[in-house]
Amino acid sequence: MQKKDILELKRRFKKDACTFTKLRGCYVDNQKNILLHIDETFLNLEEDEFYKYLEIAKKALSGTIGNNLLELSFRRDEAGEEAQKFFLALRDSALKQDGLLDLLYERIIREYDFAGNYLILLFHDAYDVITKTTDNNKLDESEEVYEYVLCAICPVELTKAGLGYHKDKNIIAPRIRDWVVSVPETGFLFPAFSDRSSDVNAMGYYVKDAKKAQPAFMQEVLGCEAKR
Repeated sequence: MQKKDILELKRRFKKDACTFTKLRGCYVDNQKNILLHIDETFLNLEEDEFYKYLEIAKKALSGTIGNNLLELSFRRDEAGEEAQKFFLALRDSALKQDGLLDLLYERIIREYDFAGNYLILLFHDAYDVITKTTDNNKLDESEEVYEYVLCAICPVELTKAGLGYHKDKNIIAPRIRDWVVSVPETGFLFPAFSDRSSDVNAMGYYVKDAKKAQPAFMQEVLGCEAKR
């Protein structure tokens, strides 16, 4: 994957260009229990939700390639082959098979190294890749349909204690603390988008903090070779 490939995908994460078909996910507490499931047709979301989820998707493809964004190859063993088959089935299901999703959630919850609450989000998309000429002009015909799944894992944190203005009582008092979804710490893209084409032998891996790459997650959840 190159920077231009990532930018091409991210340019579509806006209201008039987005073609996400499905949004699935679950909310996990600090005891590794699933508290709720998400199952939404993306384009039917309320406008505020629509834009907030789009921002999360963008963040899961942010940072520097080779630092925050890595291209991982599947392991050359039975576990790697099984993982590749699993992710191909997940993509081809368009996130509509609960059994596949439950298995993925189970693997993430088992291996993801995080002490607090977090939200697992999965986006499905089918991008009609338009042909470009050698001078980078677009032609009105498709080279291929790049169908993919994008995952973002976001911490859910309690807002800090403090004082606030309570309009209904016209007083200054301790404000109500609530749980807020933060930007993704980890995410992945399958298949990888390389040279404007699908590469089913690899996937993109995002980590907010390059010092916390979680090699066990790469190997056990994604079935890929760990990479710094």
